[in-house]
Amino acid sequence: MGYFIDLVIIGLSIGMVYALVALGLSLIYSGLDLVHFAHGEIYMIGAFIGLMLFRHLGIGYVPTLLLAVVLTGIVGVLIERVFYRRLTRAGGGYTVAGMGMIIAGFGMSIVLQNVAYLIWGPKALPFPVPYGRPVEIGNLALPMSYVWIVATALILMFVLNLLLKKTMIGLAIRAVAHNKDIAYLSGVNVPLMISLIFGIGCALGAAAGVLIGPINYVQVLMGTGVLIKAFSAAVVGGFGSLPGAVLGGLLVGVIESLGAGYVSGTYKDIYAFVLLIFVLMVKPSGILGVEAKVKA
Repeated sequence: MGYFIDLVIIGLSIGMVYALVALGLSLIYSGLDLVHFAHGEIYMIGAFIGLMLFRHLGIGYVPTLLLAVVLTGIVGVLIERVFYRRLTRAGGGYTVAGMGMIIAGFGMSIVLQNVAYLIWGPKALPFPVPYGRPVEIGNLALPMSYVWIVATALILMFVLNLLLKKTMIGLAIRAVAHNKDIAYLSGVNVPLMISLIFGIGCALGAAAGVLIGPINYVQVLMGTGVLIKAFSAAVVGGFGSLPGAVLGGLLVGVIESLGAGYVSGTYKDIYAFVLLIFVLMVKPSGILGVEAKVKA
């Protein structure tokens, strides 16, 4: 029983990382109608920025996390304004340019990978963080790294929920996500809200990268596998649904951990896809997704 609980705790911790990345994907998709295939590279850049701040500035882990989140969010805003916005038609709304945007996302992924290679090189770099002693709960000793991940992810999700539900900016963001044309006619600065949505989504990915960095090495290709898991989590929960992204991330993390523990760690990347296929067979829109009704 203790082994099972350990696996679940590990799964929930890794699932929180997947959930943060999936939240960013879902937020960008709900606001921009854009599947951001370069989001794994944003996750990677956030981890590298956090590593550089922690190493060279000598500041604590919490300030490092906050600074990395802010800086990567700014990078995301710049990418949206300089790159993606130029691929869309002018106007109050944000009209996606079809297949061109998908190809552009893959192109941005390659560009960011090569920029990261030029800056940081191909080597995997350690991210040493002195977490301290494990937290003991009864007979369980929880590593502080897992406690940090879960606690920080929950705080970020709570803050995001407050932002979206309790502020005027959140109301404007939800209006843009619901209908950009009506939001524009209502006086909402749609281009500014789109930039903000993209920045918040990238900031969530950066937070996940900084949280996972001390557990795994930081390297240029670290975002590829996480993007696939996060994309699976977003689809499992219901693509575009923020609560669904969190639920999907936790499910993918726990299933992956249990599969690695009881079946084989060699095939741990497969378990997320098995879960994805099963959910899509039962409910094609995802667990918390809304069925799209198409008139004949």
